[in-house]
Amino acid sequence: MGEKVRGHAHAFDGRTLDWHAVLGSSFAAAPKEHISVFREASREELHRIAREGIAVPLPEFRHPEMRAEMELLDKHRPEHILKRGISRLNAIFAVPTPETPRQAFRKEFFVLEIKVDPEESFVGDMDFITSLIPFIGVSRRGLEKYAGALSKYWDSVIPLSDFKKHYKRVETGDGDHWLAKADAPKNFPQTYFAPEVLVMSPVISQRHMRVVSHGLPSADAPEEDDDVPYEGY
Repeated sequence: MGEKVRGHAHAFDGRTLDWHAVLGSSFAAAPKEHISVFREASREELHRIAREGIAVPLPEFRHPEMRAEMELLDKHRPEHILKRGISRLNAIFAVPTPETPRQAFRKEFFVLEIKVDPEESFVGDMDFITSLIPFIGVSRRGLEKYAGALSKYWDSVIPLSDFKKHYKRVETGDGDHWLAKADAPKNFPQTYFAPEVLVMSPVISQRHMRVVSHGLPSADAPEEDDDVPYEGY
């Protein structure tokens, strides 16, 4: 454990780290126009984040199948998305609420609240992609046949500031949905089923994030694999 907490000695009590002491030193001082988004991390990831912040992974460090999916999705970007520099491969992923999607391999998790620039952050509906996975298999090689659904994903991408302004969260029997308010522009989607945030800043400082919840290991959880890279949602 001593090796893991090197550089955080001031926050180490001999058993655990006080993450509030090593993260979020400028959280309250973030620019007022910045918006909170949320992201799950393991304990190992938090040690790295406390040192380096959150950065966009280099493409070669992503899992090959996930990288292939992202590259294929990027290939179907329309011109207006390209002009704004929006890319799923080059994004930092987050979600709009603290209820983050659970990673199957992770038995212990922390949820981070992160302040991001809404001018560099966008929301898309991953439901268009995740709904295809049962039909195309794990390899994603069949995704090319579903170009229409890939294009619909990009049709759903809007600025984070617009998403926060024009959508409300509604709980239903099928899970939470986000519905457009009456004042939403007519060309915006009426519903988001699985909104994800694409943060196009290359790095998010550890000073602008804080831990808001901690899920403890459970007896029936699978063994956590520290070598599994964090790929976003």
